[in-house]
Amino acid sequence: MIELKAYQGLIRNHADLAKQLDLDLSQCSRREREEAIVVAAYRKWGDEMGLHINGQFGIVLFDTETEELFCTRDVLGAELLFYYQTEDGRLLTALQIRDLFDQPGFKRQLNEELIQFYLGFSYIPGEETLFKGVYKLEPGGTLRFGKKGLTLGRFWELGFEPDESKTLDDWADEIEQAMKASMRDIVDEDEQPDSFLSGGVDSSYMLAMSRARTGYCASYANQKASEEGEARATAEYLGRGFEGIEVTPEDFFATLDDFLLAYEQPTSDAAGLSLYCACKQVKQRTKLCFSGEGADEFFAGYNGYQDTSRFEGKSDPVYYGATQAMREFDQKHYLRRYFGNKSAADFMRKRGQGGRKYDTVSWMLYTDLRSYFEGSILFNSTRIVAGTGLDIRMPFCDLRIFDIARRMPSRFKVDAGGNKIALRKAASRVLPQEVAYRKKLGFPVPIREWLADSRYNGDIVRAFKSEAAAKFFKPKEINALLNEFTGKKSNLWHKLRYRGNKASLWRRVWSIYIFIRWYELFFMDGKRS
Repeated sequence: MIELKAYQGLIRNHADLAKQLDLDLSQCSRREREEAIVVAAYRKWGDEMGLHINGQFGIVLFDTETEELFCTRDVLGAELLFYYQTEDGRLLTALQIRDLFDQPGFKRQLNEELIQFYLGFSYIPGEETLFKGVYKLEPGGTLRFGKKGLTLGRFWELGFEPDESKTLDDWADEIEQAMKASMRDIVDEDEQPDSFLSGGVDSSYMLAMSRARTGYCASYANQKASEEGEARATAEYLGRGFEGIEVTPEDFFATLDDFLLAYEQPTSDAAGLSLYCACKQVKQRTKLCFSGEGADEFFAGYNGYQDTSRFEGKSDPVYYGATQAMREFDQKHYLRRYFGNKSAADFMRKRGQGGRKYDTVSWMLYTDLRSYFEGSILFNSTRIVAGTGLDIRMPFCDLRIFDIARRMPSRFKVDAGGNKIALRKAASRVLPQEVAYRKKLGFPVPIREWLADSRYNGDIVRAFKSEAAAKFFKPKEINALLNEFTGKKSNLWHKLRYRGNKASLWRRVWSIYIFIRWYELFFMDGKRS
């Protein structure tokens, strides 16, 4: 007998799977039908069940006859699955880290070696976590645990297969048809979706191709950091409702603890916290909202993809991903202990090794898909859902759309003149040209001015002098950093050190503060010392 121990996900091709598996699920709720499909799919296809599912999933099954546990996770990593082996040899599994805490045999310990990874990347890439012994199952991975112990495997490997036979219009046609199919299958007929909407092409195209009734946009009093005006104009053009959801600095800082507890790992992504604040308000207005994750990572939407020259001619280049918050030199400068065996360069070199056989843009995309996309973008979305209760669904994260991106040559994604070339071409058929070809704004948040304001940075000042700070950081150096950022008096050496780095100081202050507060919440019961 196969028992379903844990499941979280969204299966888009449930109707086709029900036919293949000979299941009558017409009277079932979405949750009931997906649980039935998961068990039947495992009986039929075993370890390769994930190859047949278009969707996101974290699954834990138990075979009562063989007494074997089986776990698997979707190919993109849109859902999470964690595991931990106890000292007496048992395996604990959970869909979120906190569900491990009260299980017999679990010991909550800090994985101190990964602090430098967090500082370097602004998130934790890879399968390790900041909780010692807690691992995240790889996207497209499998885990078996029984009498023979623990075995990790894979049912899918990331790869690109460029098709040179198609034109730009052909690719735009494919995107359009796949987007229609995704929008059809991502919701049931009786579900009414809404959508997040920024000033960019991704969310604008998503709204245009959906039946979402209202676009919601995070906004700020400082309109220079807000995309509300552009988003409102797009919603009006499409004949949809629109609401700007203002995130105030008071909301932003007051929500931080709730966000970190929900997120479970530290992240210095200010846009993620701003979105979390907005989602708490959106949840009071709707149950289900579309979000545009995937478009940038599938179709080369980040500006960095346009600059490949820095890697050309190098025999062993390292791409650190779409975000690099702090160099190793700076990590060593601030941390009491730096672990030489945990080099960010070595990690990212190995992470992207499988993509070196492709062109440079594809290699960069390969690396980001195996690090930043899964470890930050999708992780963030999953934890926001858990923390706010808002049902967030991602139309671009459909395997039919992802398959187009895998087959599309890089020249249809990015060139010196722009990015997301084929996606913008498809979007231009339903959106004004100025929207379809608008440059990426990058979800700006006015955090720099907030952090410098004494009305809001009191806890940061407190944290930098705290017990937790002194345990992991050099107090003299982090407080000099804070003084330099806030304009307080500092010595000549520090003035010279930060002379050319003024614009990035807020990021360092924020990253260090986030770790300190995260540590206090998870290892000091929230105590502010």
